[in-house]
Amino acid sequence: MLRNVFCKSLRDQTRPLVMWVLGVAFYVALLLSIYPSIRHSAGQLQGYISSLPAAVRAAFLGPGGDFSSPVGYVNTELLSWLAPVVFIAFAVSIAARSVAGEEEDGTLSLLLAHTVGRRRLVLHKYAAMIVIVTILGLAFWLALLVATAIAGTPVGAGTLAEALLRLTLLGLAVGSVTFAVSGACGRRQAGIAAGAGVGVAMYLLNTLAQMNADIRPFRFLSLFHYSGGAAPLGQDLDAVGLAVLLGVSAALLLVTLVLFERRDIRV
Repeated sequence: MLRNVFCKSLRDQTRPLVMWVLGVAFYVALLLSIYPSIRHSAGQLQGYISSLPAAVRAAFLGPGGDFSSPVGYVNTELLSWLAPVVFIAFAVSIAARSVAGEEEDGTLSLLLAHTVGRRRLVLHKYAAMIVIVTILGLAFWLALLVATAIAGTPVGAGTLAEALLRLTLLGLAVGSVTFAVSGACGRRQAGIAAGAGVGVAMYLLNTLAQMNADIRPFRFLSLFHYSGGAAPLGQDLDAVGLAVLLGVSAALLLVTLVLFERRDIRV
């Protein structure tokens, strides 16, 4: 098992993955269970939303800002803010434990002593992170698919899959920041602070860009812009956006390989 870092990493992350999956399923079921009652007063709610400034609606509800439809409800209550937080928080926590967690626990030197090699260790750890975050994305998709069908508000498996693919890649991109920083310095807290800071900054930049014309040209610097912003559900897949998210993750993996190879490991 020590020689197969990939399998060891999957085994080590099984318990937190199960807890996050159960939490996601419970919250999705709870939120969709109340939609039928909300739908009866959707006209009044939509009237209030329509009275908000267009910039505010675009920033927090997406271009359409339609709360009364199933797509608008899922976008507003789940995918515009909660799902990105879940994916980013989960990916950051997994990334922080991947390399720096092993080092702080005193097991990293043991892994390297078993002829694993630094580059192979990093690649195996990163591959395990991809698999684990993808499983969370699949669980989120399945929970939404079942909950929307039971609530009588089917959105469509393909539409949900496209939205959650973007959010999964967003989580991996921000998690890669934590992976790179924690791998470079060997400290979990530094990686968590870096990933959380980047995630918050990206969200604020994308939100403010929708509300302020002076900031709008800089929205392309935010990863949230490429993951669908406030309304990831109902948008067609954007090849450029997917390429940016994948490219950021790949670049940060290369940075991790270089920096981890050059530093001393604390025993």
